[in-house]
Amino acid sequence: MRIQRVLIVNRKSLYQIYVQEHEEKAVKRALRRRDPAALALKESHEANAQALAVVERTLRRRGIEVVTRWRAHFRSTRSFDLVISLGGDGTLLDTSHRIVDDTPLVGINSDPRKSVGALCCGEADRLPWVLDGLETGELRPVSINRIRARVDGQPVLGPTLNDVLFAHECPAGLTRFDRATVAARQALDVRPERNPRLFRRYRGSGLWVSTAIGSTAAIHSAGGRRMPRRSRRLQYLVREPYVAPGAAPPPDLRGLLAEDRALVLFNRLRRGMLWADGVHRSLGVSYGQQIVLDSHPVPLRLVLCSE
Repeated sequence: MRIQRVLIVNRKSLYQIYVQEHEEKAVKRALRRRDPAALALKESHEANAQALAVVERTLRRRGIEVVTRWRAHFRSTRSFDLVISLGGDGTLLDTSHRIVDDTPLVGINSDPRKSVGALCCGEADRLPWVLDGLETGELRPVSINRIRARVDGQPVLGPTLNDVLFAHECPAGLTRFDRATVAARQALDVRPERNPRLFRRYRGSGLWVSTAIGSTAAIHSAGGRRMPRRSRRLQYLVREPYVAPGAAPPPDLRGLLAEDRALVLFNRLRRGMLWADGVHRSLGVSYGQQIVLDSHPVPLRLVLCSE
């Protein structure tokens, strides 16, 4: 792999947001009295800045052109040979949403004291090893499955690397929906009134759908199973299903979805909601709208330094 032009996607630290940009008086007072929590914000900010300097210096010493952007301030990766996400797993997730081509992505953990960085290749000082591996072919990007979400046939929320949650807009509310599992090519044409035998009705706290990469996150805490990272299947789980007194649990509460299959949901709430990879990407869904969840046609080429 030849690397000539690299995009670094950097995160804004909480210290930068709270103190430098918004000048929050309460945080400034906490810093003056050396409050440990406030000092930790500054320490993390300094660690991130130092990591950015190391990464930029490493690339430029190799004659590589470097472009650095905040993670919310870039739209395309098509003109780059490699994207480096500098932060933690949150920064990597946010970066992945904007990659809709075959540009490889590698994560560098800018502050391992505060961030797990499970999808990252290590700290900034490990970057030369990563670059050497990519250039010689000893390290190759892995094709990682993502989720595509469509509402009434229209793509929404972008490619999702970890998981999608469908639920009531208020997490304490009861979620009601009809669900079918069909071939992905037929999903947009399937409706309860046309194909009643394909659908089952569910009530509970919502529905998780995750990728293999995301199977160790929220869906696992809800009772799902861990999957091999390279699996092309999706996993689904009805969260806290309602079971009437004396009745048997509804069938098919959890399962795996092959790459050529799709989940078709029909919202039975006045105010439903889709969340993708956390709280920042969400969409309201009205009663009767169709939601289709399947494998995204463009996988992510992610550099994984450990399996």
